[in-house]
Amino acid sequence: MMFATTFLLGALLAPPLAASAPPLGASAPRALQSEPVARTSVGMRVRIEEQPIAGPRLRAKPVADPGRADAIVRVLNVFPHGSGWRYNLEVTPLVEGTLNLASLLEPAEAGATWDPPTLKIEVEALLPVDVVEPNELEVPAPDGVGGYGTGMTVLGILWAAGLVALMTVGRRRQDAANSAGPEAPLTLADRLAPLVERARSGDLDTAQQAELERLLLAHWRDRRNLSATPVAEAVALLRADEEAGPLFLQLERWLHRPGSEGDAVDLEALLAPYRGTPDPGGDRG
Repeated sequence: MMFATTFLLGALLAPPLAASAPPLGASAPRALQSEPVARTSVGMRVRIEEQPIAGPRLRAKPVADPGRADAIVRVLNVFPHGSGWRYNLEVTPLVEGTLNLASLLEPAEAGATWDPPTLKIEVEALLPVDVVEPNELEVPAPDGVGGYGTGMTVLGILWAAGLVALMTVGRRRQDAANSAGPEAPLTLADRLAPLVERARSGDLDTAQQAELERLLLAHWRDRRNLSATPVAEAVALLRADEEAGPLFLQLERWLHRPGSEGDAVDLEALLAPYRGTPDPGGDRG
C-alpha cells in the first residue's frame, strides 16, 4: 500500500515527459531562423561571405529592368558545402524593408528543383520617414582671402579691354586693306629689275644670267616675230632694235666689264619698255 502511494506521488510530481521536444539531431523549424544575414541601407553595397545554402548550385536571377528591381545581386564565389554550396555574394539593395536573398537567386541548371530558404536582409532608408527629397544644400559664401576676388575682377576688366583693343585695331587694318584695293599685278619689269640691278653691281651668278637672257629673248622674239629665227641671229637683230637694244647692249657692258658706268645708268629708262607686259611667272596672288 505504501509503495503504491509513493509511486502515485512520484508520477504526479515528476516533470512531464519531453514528448513535445524535437528529436535529438533534428533542425529547428524554419520560422525560428529569423536573424538577418545582413543589414545595410538603400543603395549601399554589402558583401555576404561564406553563406551556406542547401540544394543545387545557384546563380543570380537575371534583371530585365534594373530601375524596377528590388536589389542587384552578384555571385562572387561558389564552394562545395556538404550536400549544398557555400557562397560569397554581393548585394546592392534598391528599396527599403526586408528582402529575402533567396528570392533573388535561382538554380544555375535549367530544370533543377529547389526549396528556397528564408535569408533575410534588413534594408534601412537613408532619409527620415517624412522626408521625400534631400534637404536643400546650403553653401556659405567664401570669405575674402587676400583680395582674390578683387584681383580676378581687375584681371577680367583688363582682359576685356585688351580684347576690345585687338578687335578695333584688326578692324581698322582690314578697312585700310579694303580701301587700298587689290595690288597691281607684277610686270615683266618687276621680274627683270632685281636681275638687272645684280648685273650692274657685278653680283649676277650664272643661273641668274641665264634666267635674265631667257626672259629677254622670250619677250622680244614674241614681240618681233623671231620665234623661228636662230638665237644668235635673233640676238644680233635685237641689239640693233630701238626698244630692245639699250638693255641688251648695257648688259653686255656690265657682264664683260663689271663696274663700268654702273652708277650713271638710268635703270628706269632701261626697264620702261617692259612696264606694260605682265610677268610671265604669275601675279601677286
